[in-house]
Amino acid sequence: MDATLRALAVGAALLLVAWALRDVLLLAFAAVLAACALRLASDRLSTATRLTSGWCLALVVTALLLVLGLFGWWRGGVIAAQATDLGDNFSDRARELWTQVGQTSWGARLADQARDAVESSLASVGGYLTGFARSTLGIGGSALLVGVAALFIAAAPGTYVDGALRLLPPRVRGRGREVLAATGRALQLWFLGQLLDMLVVAVLIGAGLYLLGVPLALTLALFAGLLNFVPFIGALAGAVPAVLVAFGQSPSQALWVAGLFAVVQTLEGNVIAPLIQRRTVSLPPALTLFSQTVLGTLFGPLGLILATPVMAATLVAVRMAYVESVLERPDGDGA
Repeated sequence: MDATLRALAVGAALLLVAWALRDVLLLAFAAVLAACALRLASDRLSTATRLTSGWCLALVVTALLLVLGLFGWWRGGVIAAQATDLGDNFSDRARELWTQVGQTSWGARLADQARDAVESSLASVGGYLTGFARSTLGIGGSALLVGVAALFIAAAPGTYVDGALRLLPPRVRGRGREVLAATGRALQLWFLGQLLDMLVVAVLIGAGLYLLGVPLALTLALFAGLLNFVPFIGALAGAVPAVLVAFGQSPSQALWVAGLFAVVQTLEGNVIAPLIQRRTVSLPPALTLFSQTVLGTLFGPLGLILATPVMAATLVAVRMAYVESVLERPDGDGA
């Protein structure tokens, strides 16, 4: 009985500590996810070139920085200018649409209700972002922390894996190593699949917006592709600014842009994503939405962004550590 009470007390204390450090734990998970992506690229390069993993990791990081630097030099100024125009355009179109809706009787009532809801939501989100920006690290510091930590983890993953395994009883460390390895592979495959999906969506949206003659096509396409990192919700959020910008040209063009996003997302959900997921990781849509709702509610925007990879890792860990190792063991001893 005393041992049970002590175990419960330790578990409750750990939960309290984890809740107090929830933002730090999410940043740590983001670093692990980035490290898995870097390790995937370096391992593939090592297999192709026979170089050591350390040299391949250095080459991958150098190439990534060079690509980002060259892209910033080539199109950075254009994207920055278009982003400013996009913000102005977005505000003007939203204000214009809001005014038109408010001129009708039903629109006036709807506008009052929507205004209260938006003000409440903005206050909540603004408070979160302000608190995050004023935290010890802030947004830029957090990004730097994730990047540096990812490099350290990718450079010597065995050190961190061995340290985590020492927290487990010796009799289950072998299975624990298998679980961690499978979880890492799942994160690598999920990231690869999501990256390919984002690239395809950005290219298709960019080509469509260009052909339709929509202003700021490059920035809108990059925005849509980046937001597609968050399944379902990101796709909807990426369509809103493009539709509003097109609405400034004409209502018919806005309908064409809305149709473009509908067609691309239909292709993405029914053709592109299934083809990619054959070689990567497939997640049930209901679980994806549920994880986004729960983590977004508990941890804010960062939880929403990382909800899907967290769910991918959780599914693998639960399947191997509990379902296969406990429930489905023939002897049923859970060892």
